[in-house]
Amino acid sequence: MIENILILNMTRMGDLVQSTSSIAGLRKQYPNACITLMVTSAFEEFSKKIPCINKRVVFDIKQFVDRVDKKQMLWVDVYKYLECILNKLKEINYDLLINLSHSKLSAFMISYLNVKNMRGFGCDANGDRITLDPWMQYFGIEPFNRQLNPFNLVEIFTRSAGVAPEENPVRLLNKCDDIEFISKFFEINSIKSEELLIGIQAGSSLEGRRWPPESFAKIVDELVESLGAKIVLLGVDSEKKLSDKIISLAKHKYGITDLTGKTNVDQLTAIVSRCSYLITNDTGTMHVAAAVGTTIIGLFFAHAHPYETAPYSPGHLIFQARIPCAPCSYSVECDNVICTHKVYPEYLLAMIRSHFTEGSWRAINTIAELSEVNIHETYIGKDKRLRLRPLIKNYLTLNDIFREIYSEHWMRFLGVVKVQESIHCNIEDLLLVDYDCSNIFDLSGQIEVKSCALNDIEKIASRGICLAGKMTSLCSGVMSTQITRIKSLSGEIELLDKSINQVGLIHPEVKPITDMFAKRKENFKGNDPIKLSQETRKCYQMLHEEAKGLGGQLASVCKELKGANVNTFYAAVSSMSVEVPGR
Repeated sequence: MIENILILNMTRMGDLVQSTSSIAGLRKQYPNACITLMVTSAFEEFSKKIPCINKRVVFDIKQFVDRVDKKQMLWVDVYKYLECILNKLKEINYDLLINLSHSKLSAFMISYLNVKNMRGFGCDANGDRITLDPWMQYFGIEPFNRQLNPFNLVEIFTRSAGVAPEENPVRLLNKCDDIEFISKFFEINSIKSEELLIGIQAGSSLEGRRWPPESFAKIVDELVESLGAKIVLLGVDSEKKLSDKIISLAKHKYGITDLTGKTNVDQLTAIVSRCSYLITNDTGTMHVAAAVGTTIIGLFFAHAHPYETAPYSPGHLIFQARIPCAPCSYSVECDNVICTHKVYPEYLLAMIRSHFTEGSWRAINTIAELSEVNIHETYIGKDKRLRLRPLIKNYLTLNDIFREIYSEHWMRFLGVVKVQESIHCNIEDLLLVDYDCSNIFDLSGQIEVKSCALNDIEKIASRGICLAGKMTSLCSGVMSTQITRIKSLSGEIELLDKSINQVGLIHPEVKPITDMFAKRKENFKGNDPIKLSQETRKCYQMLHEEAKGLGGQLASVCKELKGANVNTFYAAVSSMSVEVPGR
């Protein structure tokens, strides 16, 4: 029986909002349980807006960093603080612990608490981080395979907690004093209740992710001129210089109210909920807007990737550069962030004006032919997952095909809560609707190469199954004469693993399954040779099934897309009026 649940989420504000779906799902699953949320001191106030929480624990390691006299700080003080806070938690005897933080410190804390029923990132007896939950294992490999990831972080968090994201949207609590703040804000800035209010979050945690201030200033002027909008600039105090620059560049300064660094959490939420639109980089404010129902125009540059962190609700608009290097890898520091210059203010204005008039997003003729920009609308698909619908129908790429295939693949191999047959959707139908698939014949050569790579992985995995089986048999009755043979088999298995890794490095489209194979082996526990051999065999069996399944799906999708394009071609030819010579 689950009576006490502890959730660790010690990262950013956006991650906290994105975890509200998990918390709501846990509350629904365990209605009488006491749910405790542990956050860092930076987000103590914000955590009070998260529903379904009974208790909060604040982890204030920042108190040691912020000391005026750093010389007085001793590591023993840090240790005593950690020991004190962890001992208090240990006394409660939690029945379930969910760690949504991916730091080594949080993994250590989990190990100290020694909760048997644990999900998320943990720590073994040697201090090494382990991830036993399949969805958190996937979360561990996703940053290295971002172009092929089909899942929003909300889905990964929620499925890691063992609940279904489609039943629990992200949500925040509002306080009564929010209304008073809004009234005063409108009165001071002479804004009428019926006037169009548009919020702008120009900053972000990383400067490389920011749309240029010149672009923000231009869209401000165009919105004031064409829609008579009132603009409110949002952000933290450290982003004040950025807001000042936007105001200095704008022609219509009278239409701008600068609240940068002037709002607390409750006031920010209140202002965002009153805005008709929020134009924002990938920020925590964006996720707040999603939670309170404000329509978002999201700008995703550099490391920001909408498939990972788009606002988790339908009806939002996403802009992203469609260039080979987008999104950047997290380890990359770009010297020339050209992606921020691929999206023009004119694009935003055209889309917002259309949406303001018609109440829905649609492709605009003047920007429908862009080849270096993705414009997506968020929607809930037939499979009840948050999806991105392209409003510009660009040519299909190999990544587009594999991303959709991986969507079904991981739902099957990672285990899904409460999945019904009705959620199944045909991949080829989605691709035909969302992309120009007339180039499928040009992609055939590349697809054949990837099919061969998957076939190679199948063969290597089959060999691994055989070797691991022999290893189990030998370890079951170990004699001195068998030690040499066991070492030999172990060497062969190491070579197989290197071959699997090499296939993944050569073929990025199949790297997710080779990385998951390595991640599963990385989380083996104990020193029992028989158990380790059996677990190794299971890993090879899983890899074999995955490679075979992906290969089958790839062949099926390719065949259907070719068939659809051939039928379209013949239909077009048969409908043509052909003039016969001599008549």
